[in-house]
Amino acid sequence: MSTITRAPLARHLAAAAIAGALVLAPTTAAVADLSPSPIDTSSVTGTPIASEVPTTTVAPSATEVTATDAAGTTTSAPTTTSGPTTTSGSTTTSGPTTTSGSTTTSAPSATEEAPTNEAQTQPRLVPGGTTRAFGPAAATGPTTSTDSTLLGAHYLEQRLIDTGYLLTTPYGADFGLTADTILALDAAGTGQDAAAAATAKLAEDPVAYTGFGDPTEVYAGAVSKLLNVAVAQGVDPTSFGEVNLVATLAGLEDADGRFRDVSAWGDYSNTFGQSLALIGLHRAGAGPDAKAVSFLQAQQCPNGGFQLGMGVKGCTDDSLAGPDSTSMAVQALIAVGGDPSVINDGLDYLASQQQADGGVGGSGPTSATNANSTGLAGQAFLAGGRSAQARLAVAYLTPLQYGCGFPAVLRGGIAYSPEAFQDQKAAGNEALPSDQDTRSSSQALLALAGTPLGTVTANGSDAGAPQPECDVPTQTPTTTTTTTTTTTQSPTTKPSPTTKPSPTTKPSPTPTVNPSPSDSSNGGGTPTSGNGSDGSTPTGSLAQTGSDLLLPVGLGTLLVVLGAAAVLASRRRRAHS
Repeated sequence: MSTITRAPLARHLAAAAIAGALVLAPTTAAVADLSPSPIDTSSVTGTPIASEVPTTTVAPSATEVTATDAAGTTTSAPTTTSGPTTTSGSTTTSGPTTTSGSTTTSAPSATEEAPTNEAQTQPRLVPGGTTRAFGPAAATGPTTSTDSTLLGAHYLEQRLIDTGYLLTTPYGADFGLTADTILALDAAGTGQDAAAAATAKLAEDPVAYTGFGDPTEVYAGAVSKLLNVAVAQGVDPTSFGEVNLVATLAGLEDADGRFRDVSAWGDYSNTFGQSLALIGLHRAGAGPDAKAVSFLQAQQCPNGGFQLGMGVKGCTDDSLAGPDSTSMAVQALIAVGGDPSVINDGLDYLASQQQADGGVGGSGPTSATNANSTGLAGQAFLAGGRSAQARLAVAYLTPLQYGCGFPAVLRGGIAYSPEAFQDQKAAGNEALPSDQDTRSSSQALLALAGTPLGTVTANGSDAGAPQPECDVPTQTPTTTTTTTTTTTQSPTTKPSPTTKPSPTTKPSPTPTVNPSPSDSSNGGGTPTSGNGSDGSTPTGSLAQTGSDLLLPVGLGTLLVVLGAAAVLASRRRRAHS
């Protein structure tokens, strides 16, 4: 395993540069990544230093990250590090912030909660074995398709290929989004070659994600997400890039059942990470224990929704509930067999958040309906057997998929929102995949595939995702027409009485040529090389239907010839009598 151990000064300078860049980052959609970038809480005399999140998420996030104090009070903070925020006077308050356009919002200090149990004062990255394989064997699947799930997988597969199987942002590698994309391809049942290659990239240096290159820093959310990837891909989770993900995650659980971050920057573990931990451990056959399940259930608010921030006192304020955190918590509790009443209340809350068009919004800056939140809710509806709501979610997502009218590089991707879809449409041939498109697609694809997170597996997946049919050049069909020419004798010519048409001289019917469905843009006709005289369909014309005309014409001609022969024979008989 290649472990990156940066010198403190170099690390701080690099993180400061990233933080400064993120302050200027445009607003994009994001899947909530689970371990926000903390900011140095030491005495600041110049520009405060920030460190990068294990997965860089560009603001605004689809969900927020929270810091929790020792008393259990929660304060929201987005997953994106946007640089430090300042309070009154000249004191610098550490903590991640988010950008929405050019507006920044303050966030809690990373020191609001410090590790309290003795186990967390020690490095918790547990060594493991060497990964031998990164995914199951895959068979060749279809080469083209019009299926929305397979086309969404094609889009994500191409993004992995284009980035060398490790997705990036302008600020560096995005390990979390790469993991989400692997899970999406597995849910779709295709693109396994790319998914395995991306899994190998994550296993090359897990510490780059779990601790920003520092083995003494361990983020619970990042470990949990890698565990889910390993299980879905069929990789031994105790030997993922020489890290034992199961033992590492188990070592992050405190006495209350919460999976905490081990970091000098503070603890930003949240409901997303807790939910992923429960699903991953359950699928790995290693738990979770009852206290971890109970701790997650305690985060349910009176209205049935779950808060994103976590605390030992649980949630007593409905305003803290959010659809995204609820979708994750419900899926986790269903996977591990949680309290049915808690699960049903959570599903009822999600149903109350679903709009008439099927869309679901998030919280804060992502409260408007969007593909990220709708994709997550769709997964929860599927897991909970709420098929009507799940279908409605798909009905919202399907029109957001880029089709054949968009540049090939976009086709199959799913826009964050109707507004984002129209923006890409307005860009015309200049439209390119955005970070927002890829995040939206990775979350929405599970709902389109009908596969909740707790059941995602690469088993049975095809090796490569099919291309949209509009990407394949239309082939001109080759039509073989067999025609026997019938010679019509002149009425003044006496045919030989021994000349009879052979029974095999019936003209062959002209085959009907149907227009190619992949060429509807040219007016509906299928281009051919003929002009119609040889029985083929002319360019741009409708295909011939009904009976072939050569048969009745040939028969009529034959009758005329036979009649003329009979008349001639009769005259000859009268002449000899």
